[in-house]
Order: sequence, then C-alpha cells, then structure tokens
Amino acid sequence: MEAYPSKVRELILDAYEQGMKTKEIARRFKVCKSYARGVKQRWQEHQLRGVIQQKHGPDPLLDTVRRQRLADLVKETPDVTLEELRRQLDVPVGVTTVWRALNDMKLTLKKSPCTPANRTGPT
Repeated sequence: MEAYPSKVRELILDAYEQGMKTKEIARRFKVCKSYARGVKQRWQEHQLRGVIQQKHGPDPLLDTVRRQRLADLVKETPDVTLEELRRQLDVPVGVTTVWRALNDMKLTLKKSPCTPANRTGPT
C-alpha cells in the first residue's frame, strides 16, 4: 500500500489546528479516522509532519570497511573459497553473508583453470 502524500498530512494537521473534529477531517480528505488520529498523534509526540522512512531488515554485518577488506582479500587471492574468506574476516559471519556481499559488490571468485581432461577412448 502506498503512503499518502505529504500534502494530505499537512492538510490534516491544518484542519486540526482550525478546530475540526476527526470525523469531519476523515470525511473531508477521504481517509480513515484512525489515519487522521495517527497523523495528529505523530505530530504531538514526535513533531513529525512527513512520512516515516521504514527500515527493512537488520543492518548488514559487513559495513563499508569490512566490505573493502573483503574486496582486498579477493584481489590478493582470487582463487580463495568462500569459507576461507569467511575465516579471514574479523567478524563472525556465515558463508552466505560473504557470498551476498561479494554479489552486491559484483565481485566473483576466479578459480584456477583445471588441468585438461584426460583423453580416454579409442585411439
């Protein structure tokens, strides 16, 4: 669901300042009463007139400094495994976290080429 525009929030707060009741405000701006009350309450408690920026999920364990360290490790030893990278970092993270960080940074682990396959079969 999309947030109401900031203009609607401003109009609701202006209407409360003019002495209008919640029911009238909700009908006038075509919003539910609980939304109008929430805008007023947010203003009274936090002095916030705009949209609250929502955060989705926890902060990443690998911050900018650690990501740079990870990139340096990949540059030094491009054939290292994810498990080896995980052990070399100074923060306890899983292999998946290392993989996601590398994927976000568009880095890949380049493996050394294998030896050519043996030719078997009729000569």
